[in-house]
Amino acid sequence: MMKWLFFKLAFLYPRIYAFFSYYRKKERRKEIEEKFDFFFKEKWNAKKRRAIVRNIFQLRGLRKVAYYLIPLMDAQFIKRFVKVEGLHYLDRALKEGRGVVLMTGHFGNPQLGYNPLRMLGYDVILIKGGAPRSARKSSRKKFRYVDTIENTIFISASSLPENYKGRILESLRSQKIIYYYGDTKEGRKKENVSFLGREMGFSTGVIALAHQAKAAIIPYIHLYQKGKIILIFKEPIDSNWMEGERGYKRIVEEFVKVFESYFLAYPEEYMGIYGPTVLDHYYRSFKM
Repeated sequence: MMKWLFFKLAFLYPRIYAFFSYYRKKERRKEIEEKFDFFFKEKWNAKKRRAIVRNIFQLRGLRKVAYYLIPLMDAQFIKRFVKVEGLHYLDRALKEGRGVVLMTGHFGNPQLGYNPLRMLGYDVILIKGGAPRSARKSSRKKFRYVDTIENTIFISASSLPENYKGRILESLRSQKIIYYYGDTKEGRKKENVSFLGREMGFSTGVIALAHQAKAAIIPYIHLYQKGKIILIFKEPIDSNWMEGERGYKRIVEEFVKVFESYFLAYPEEYMGIYGPTVLDHYYRSFKM
């Protein structure tokens, strides 16, 4: 009983955080508003704009408490707070003996996008920049979620000697699931596709690795709405690699089509407005 009370209070905190942040963090609020004005042709009224920006702050607040919620997740948490759509697409790919790239965007709260899947029994590996936070006090680790080397591939951590591309391939060939941000600005090889009426470069590095492993690529969207975590799986877009490398651009286009539809429908859910994403990179390049 106490645990469920804690969850409810934890989900209340982001709303309080958003209320105060909206009025205190004026520079950040202005930046968010300018980015939305830049990407959206329609002009929002004051009420809608305020609601959207406050929800972005709410997601920031949720991020702060999510680290403490994750260690307490169990089957009952999933039943009460998580709604899943299209899971059969993931199950079908795994039953076919394939690894899976869940290609997602910076929607909702990332930690609450992949950790519920782990609670459901799926072996999910996160691709992440930076380095693991091994310096945290052991007493805090008992109560706070930490991305570990075992369940995370750190692609830009100079202190780690591993070949991250080799580990991605090994994971996919072992029928594991890679959680990947398809809207990240990182990556040397890109395909330029239309997004919101503008040509933007989306990385194809992980797509090439998925091709080598014959893994499935499934668009994956996670949202956070009124205390509920919504996980949405779409139909695979790899076409069993019949097109070979010629299919990379089409795969990016298919992902961006899904990504764009949810961005337009739920702008208040897009944490990627902060960056580091394709949108943020394009916006800053244009402003320069």
